[in-house]
Amino acid sequence: MIQGRKRDKDGAPRVGYTVTKKTGNSVMRSRIKRRLRAAVAELDPGEVPQSADFVLVARDSALTLPFQKLVADLKSGLGQVLDPDTQRGWGKPRRAKRQDQTTMRRKQG
Repeated sequence: MIQGRKRDKDGAPRVGYTVTKKTGNSVMRSRIKRRLRAAVAELDPGEVPQSADFVLVARDSALTLPFQKLVADLKSGLGQVLDPDTQRGWGKPRRAKRQDQTTMRRKQG
C-alpha cells in the first residue's frame, strides 16, 4: 500500500517505510524493508514524482511477490497516489445490522 502527499517546496522525493509486527518477526520485517528499498532504487528518477513524500506500508505479500512484479506495482502506484481522480480504497466499511450482531453472539451459561 502506498500513501503520498505533494509538498510545497521543490526537492527530491522522500520515501518512508512502515512494516508492522503483524507481518512477522524482526528478520521478516527487515527483509521486507530491504526488498522495498531495493525496489525503490530500481526505479528511474523520472518515474518518481518530484516534490512529494511517500510512505510504503508493507504487507505479507511484499516478501513472496516476485521482485519484478513488486517494482511494476510500485511504478504504477506512485503515479496514481497523487492523482485526485484515482479511486481510493474499498469505501466505507459496513457495519453489521444490530439484528445480525445479536444472533451471532454465543449464549452464556
